[in-house]
Parts: sequence; structure tokens; C-alpha cells
Amino acid sequence: MSFKILLILPVLELLLFILFGDLLGFFPVIFLIILSGLTGIYFLRSGMNPQNIAANPKEWIFTKFAGILLLIPGFITDFCGVFLLIKSLRYLIWDFVPDKTKNYFYDDQRKSKDKEIIEVDYKDLDDK
Repeated sequence: MSFKILLILPVLELLLFILFGDLLGFFPVIFLIILSGLTGIYFLRSGMNPQNIAANPKEWIFTKFAGILLLIPGFITDFCGVFLLIKSLRYLIWDFVPDKTKNYFYDDQRKSKDKEIIEVDYKDLDDK
């Protein structure tokens, strides 16, 4: 199913380019595509500090994936990227993520909280 969508997506993107080109004109459509690409670059380059990424990895993943979708030229991918940037709509998409992937994130967080920190003293045997 997803393979068929990947084959149909470029055709649909071209059809929407033609449709919006007729409705808005050539230069506004090119401007929108360039603007969405620059927005995608901004979201891909924007960084979060490691503490925020560790506390909320879904936020980081959704932002980076939205940046990738905005960077790809086309109105369907741009709409999906903007959809991912709206926090209240992300949970709708999270329901479609496979359980194996969800468990990977939750298990990783649980393991990091359950780990016990052991302090040790070391002695360098090369120093005399």
C-alpha cells in the first residue's frame, strides 16, 4: 500500500502544481515552494539541547520530519509538514505509528530512568 502511494505522490504533486499555477499564477506558486523549502531548512537546522531531546524525543522527531516534508517541493508534502508542526494534531499521527516503534521510545526512556549510577574511583597503574 505505501509503495503505491510513493509512486502516485509525484503525479499528484505535479497535478497540484498545475492546478495552483492556474489559480494563483506561476510566480506565487514558485514563491510558496521556495518559502516552504526555506522553512523546512529552518526546522531541520534548529537544534534542541540534549536534555530537551531526551525528555521529549517525539517533539524532536516530529519537528525534523516536518522539516524534511517541507523541504520536499510539493503541496501535499508541505501540507503534511505543516500538519506535523501543529502540536494538537500530532497525537492523531502518533496513533498510526507502529507499536514496535512506539515501544522503542518508551523502553529507552524507562531504561534510562531505571539505571543505577555507580560511583567509582580509579587508579592509573602507569603512574609510579
